[in-house]
Amino acid sequence: MFTKTKRRLVITNSLVFFILQNTFGAMIYLYTYYSLYHQVDNNLLEKKNHLLHEEEKFGTELNQEREENHRLVYLLWEKGQKLNKVIPTNTFTKLDTERFAEFLNAKGLQSTSIGANSYRLITIPISINKNNAPLQKIQVIYNLKREKEMLSHLLIVIGFGSILSVFIAILAGIYLANKALIPIKLSWEKQQQFVADASHELRTPLSVMKLNLERLFRHPDNTIEQESETIHQAIQEINYLSKMSSDLLTLARSDSNQLQLMHETIQLDEIIHQVTKGFNALAILKGVHLKANIAPIQMIGDKERLKQLFVILIDNAIKYTKENGSVSIKGSIKNSRAVIEIVDTGIGISREDLPHIFNRYYRGDKSRNRHLEGSGLGLSIAEWIVQSHSGKIRVKSNIGEGTHVFVTLPLS
Repeated sequence: MFTKTKRRLVITNSLVFFILQNTFGAMIYLYTYYSLYHQVDNNLLEKKNHLLHEEEKFGTELNQEREENHRLVYLLWEKGQKLNKVIPTNTFTKLDTERFAEFLNAKGLQSTSIGANSYRLITIPISINKNNAPLQKIQVIYNLKREKEMLSHLLIVIGFGSILSVFIAILAGIYLANKALIPIKLSWEKQQQFVADASHELRTPLSVMKLNLERLFRHPDNTIEQESETIHQAIQEINYLSKMSSDLLTLARSDSNQLQLMHETIQLDEIIHQVTKGFNALAILKGVHLKANIAPIQMIGDKERLKQLFVILIDNAIKYTKENGSVSIKGSIKNSRAVIEIVDTGIGISREDLPHIFNRYYRGDKSRNRHLEGSGLGLSIAEWIVQSHSGKIRVKSNIGEGTHVFVTLPLS
């Protein structure tokens, strides 16, 4: 089912990568183009300023031997657009010089092409005196052949790079699409597993309730006392469904980030003592010794969610501890963090099951009674509460040796 999604991601990522690569290549070309032509213009303007300040030395400045190896060509014009001299000589034909004569009255820098060659030129009017008579204007012409060749070579390189970028973009698109689909596939698998497990868990109590109600219909003349066991089982299933629905809603909201924590100053020790006090009756009923030794801990957090956290952890500890066992709760502050330890002498958890205990609906021992096990979502909710407070939860356990739960929470 992810084939179409992957194809779209590959196309989108490849297109974006291709556009970025070619945009970068175009930027390099434009920057090089601008730099080369800007340098040419600066050379022409510098030459113009130099000639205007050295009019009395035209004879030495525009010497044939002096300019033979330079890239600049000078056209010296007399009155009536009559060409006086070309320096260096034999650079242009008469037809070429007539083309340049069209720019004698133009101001500023000009561009023109003659055949396959391109030129950049500027016309300089000069004052008439005995040193430079009968000259009236000088044209400084720059042949752009080398700049054109450089840009042409650069364009070829960018062109090959553009062709290569198609293959690179496709490979990058496939790689990015695969990376992007990993969390989507994991999320989808978790969702499918979650739906399957939830359906299974909800189907069982509904079947039991249906069976009990049908049993009541079979004996309509029986008294409530006679059917008390059947009614009790139905009520148990209803309580189970209620808890299951509440846990599912909590996890669904946490997954969609709809649950907002209330950050306020709280006394964590008072919350744990309150929860412990609530479990005293259950502990006495089971013959489990429950004790708590919590140092004063003030922190920033959500009071109700933290209360829910320790209800889940203490309930599990008592639930899986046999008669004459013990559950101890310790709390202290270490390195600006609250450290809570819940230790029980219960049945423990196997090494194979330990890495999966925070997974939703995970059951290590399939033979355990469902009502004893609970909804199978408690530790998932506990982990979410701890992580929402930027804390950590860790569990150490061995079969028959009990379980040790560590919870660390930042104070602020």
